[in-house]
Amino acid sequence: MGRNNHSYTEEQLIEYSEIKKNICQNMRIARKLAQMKVKDAAPALGIEPESLKRIEAPSSKVGPSLEVLCGAIELYEKDPNFYWLDWEENEKLLDTEKEEN
Repeated sequence: MGRNNHSYTEEQLIEYSEIKKNICQNMRIARKLAQMKVKDAAPALGIEPESLKRIEAPSSKVGPSLEVLCGAIELYEKDPNFYWLDWEENEKLLDTEKEEN
């Protein structure tokens, strides 16, 4: 089999970047909703805390591996669809939780 020589348009690259940011921010939100700290969540996901911080950073250029994403879905006990929802809408869940506490 030959190499995959796809070329992507600028629009496709931007769209991918937004999808990645959405998933990464939703990972951060899910972790906080699960009331887990980075130092506790990272080892359970099989990564270093600094790696999790990089993944969750708003300006991250790094997305989670499929293994880490699947681990987060299981660890944080969120429906997989949560990670595809608009992260800014999910962010409101953190505000609601703060008000309740």
